[in-house]
Amino acid sequence: MTQNNYDVTADLTPEGRVEWDLMVAGEVYQDSHPEIERKRVEAKKLFRAYNALDYDQEAERRAIMEQLFAEVGDDVFIEPNFRCEMGRNISIGSHAYINFDCVMLDNAPITIGDYVWIAPMVGLFATNHALDFEERKNGACQAKPIVIEDGVWLGGHVTVLGGVTIGRGAVIGAGSVVTHDIPAGVIAVGNPACVLRPITDADKTGFCERIAARDAAH
Repeated sequence: MTQNNYDVTADLTPEGRVEWDLMVAGEVYQDSHPEIERKRVEAKKLFRAYNALDYDQEAERRAIMEQLFAEVGDDVFIEPNFRCEMGRNISIGSHAYINFDCVMLDNAPITIGDYVWIAPMVGLFATNHALDFEERKNGACQAKPIVIEDGVWLGGHVTVLGGVTIGRGAVIGAGSVVTHDIPAGVIAVGNPACVLRPITDADKTGFCERIAARDAAH
């Protein structure tokens, strides 16, 4: 796991630092504040540069991930066109695969575990605009953390909202909207996503045994 020790808030004004601290703490903050917008632009420049790289530019891709994210593990692959809000509030474990057109609005921390697979066009939306029109018009937002534990698989077009934890090894069916915590080791589907059933040994196909036998034969 590579940690990014660069203090992304070091050049904020005192006023901007107040809004940033409120943002990551889950309090109501001014999303339209110029200092918040400046940090958003910094992240945009990084992920646009990442998306423009070719697949064989592994070192360059890795360097941008280490600059953009708070933490990033080994063997992480992110397809284009990845987009995020701040980048710095995202932590990704090892052996994670993030497919095409993922969007992460990381105004609050987004934590992704090891061996997490994210299908195309998934959205992790930690932040939410104010419900009151006058507050919303003036930039009021509130963000809540998202935690995706080890071994989770998010199907295509899944949306995960702020404040949600998805437990280890859970599978979220394509098109689902996850509005509340999902326990470990289950299949959840729907809008809002609800537990369909646990994942059991009956779901095993014998694949691992077949591959082990094949490899042992060599």
